[in-house]
Amino acid sequence: MPIPREQLRLTGDELDELLTTQRTLRAATASPEGLPHIAPLWFVWRDGAIWVNSLRRSKRSHDLADGSAVALCVDTGVRYEELRGAVLYGRFAAATDEAGLDRVKAEFARKYWGVESIPELKSHEWLLLRPDRVVSWDFHKIPAGRDRRLEARKPSPGN
Repeated sequence: MPIPREQLRLTGDELDELLTTQRTLRAATASPEGLPHIAPLWFVWRDGAIWVNSLRRSKRSHDLADGSAVALCVDTGVRYEELRGAVLYGRFAAATDEAGLDRVKAEFARKYWGVESIPELKSHEWLLLRPDRVVSWDFHKIPAGRDRRLEARKPSPGN
């Protein structure tokens, strides 16, 4: 019997912890012809939004200019029972100073460069996404005995 998805979802605090501590997301867009594009990006999670410093001239920026929605995947874990993550769906918008951008820039500089600020580059722009929908999972939450694949990995008695 399948495990109901709601049993595996991250709580709000767990989602905040995941999105605050992880360093890389994968951003997926689509061209007007429906061709997918995915690329890794560094990000900041703040005030219920994902903030990225994105290249202005990239496949992603062209897809966004053509109206593409995005799916952002942040996940962790190597072994099956360690898998945990979230996919956030929505549309990027240009980030503005009124939206808390100065704080995000400082947080980004500390998180990725270990400094209080980094220079602005004309080649990059700040974008933010307030997700319309979030799907999450935490395989640590699989109840004992509910997934035979996990049981198959355990040594049998006497071995």
